Amino acid sequence: MYIKFSEIFSILALFAPVKMREKIRSIGYDLKVFQNLNFISKNRSRVIKQLKSKVKDGKKLNVAFFIYDETKWKNQSIYDLMEESEIFEPYIFVTKNCAPKNNFNYQKAESIKKVYDFFKAKNMKVKYAYDFKKDFFIPFEMMNPKPDIIFYCHPWYIYKTQGPVMSSKYALSYYVPYSISSSMGEQEYYLRFHLYVGTQYVINDLIKKYFSENMKNKGANLKVAGHPILDYFYLNKNKHYIDKKSVIYAPHFSVSDTTTLKWGTFLDMGEFILDWAKKHPEFNWIYKPHPCLKSFLKNRNLWPEEKIEKYWDEWNKIGQVYESGDYLDMFMESCLMITDCGSFKTEYFMTQKPQIFLKSKNGVPFNPSVEKINQTCYKAENTKELENILEKVLIYGDDYMKDARAKVYRECGYENNFAAKNIIDDIKNTLEVV
Repeated sequence: MYIKFSEIFSILALFAPVKMREKIRSIGYDLKVFQNLNFISKNRSRVIKQLKSKVKDGKKLNVAFFIYDETKWKNQSIYDLMEESEIFEPYIFVTKNCAPKNNFNYQKAESIKKVYDFFKAKNMKVKYAYDFKKDFFIPFEMMNPKPDIIFYCHPWYIYKTQGPVMSSKYALSYYVPYSISSSMGEQEYYLRFHLYVGTQYVINDLIKKYFSENMKNKGANLKVAGHPILDYFYLNKNKHYIDKKSVIYAPHFSVSDTTTLKWGTFLDMGEFILDWAKKHPEFNWIYKPHPCLKSFLKNRNLWPEEKIEKYWDEWNKIGQVYESGDYLDMFMESCLMITDCGSFKTEYFMTQKPQIFLKSKNGVPFNPSVEKINQTCYKAENTKELENILEKVLIYGDDYMKDARAKVYRECGYENNFAAKNIIDDIKNTLEVV
């Protein structure tokens, strides 16, 4: 029986004194990471050589955008630019996340089909990377076409046969975070996935510096490109929008101290905001919860299921519940957002509309890049503060943070950055394609 050297430490830990177990497991973990990184590195040189040869022969490179949640689809501009290219042939590969049944992220068959239908409705080339009948995660080497390049759209709940270690044998792997990095938490940069993926693109030098200082590989696979979700604003800078006087309420799911971010304020603010919205029908109300919020509330028994369903229904009665992945037009046509999310902070900032940040007492800090934007937001820690801000900014139109937003907007320079082009140019440079 063959046992990997790194696995010996796991076996040793079972028989070691209690005080020594964690240290032994840690050594085994580090050794396994080292072995995998060495495996990936050897494969990368060989794969680059193969892909160079394929391009030289006039063949297109198959690109798989690997995804299990359409609300996390942020790579449209990359897909579109690749589709226009004579070098790349992009596809969407829809899989299932591998969260267990007792996890609030557990994914049912109808959810996977919904993801597939989302891309099919956009007339994109979409394939399943999961076999429903066999409950089988289809390895990329069994897919048709077999990918040469893989773009991961999320860093967790990826089945091992579809992960960046196994796929490194025949493909280059890339990762664009589905949200614009907002916190200083390790989930942004410290997972094994972040080390194993060939290249991770980050939005700016501030983020690259912070991640590099904390990653085990010192950020060796990080590159600055901007973020493709912001390409929407670059590509639509001359588009005219209708002001629909829409107010968006977008609560995060992290409403428990057991979560990593602890940003969620829904349990304290959710019912008040719904009641306030009912009293102000002069606005068009849009409820855009984090896709995990409903399942998290149910899974942790934070609200009775009947109360949860009634709350969602009440929003549908007075406005709209919006849980789709395409929302930037909606952002541009709105007049204000109320949120405790970090990922939306930069995206909504690009509209230059006022944003109310619901501040959790225990929420983790934002990273330096997002905190700069956060300083231009209105902040409320309780319902009384929120009501005062809504009255002043929304009802009476006193948007006194407008000039501060404009100043930071000019300093960021995101509106003139085309991330998709930067990313594609970087891949071409790796393959020495003119």
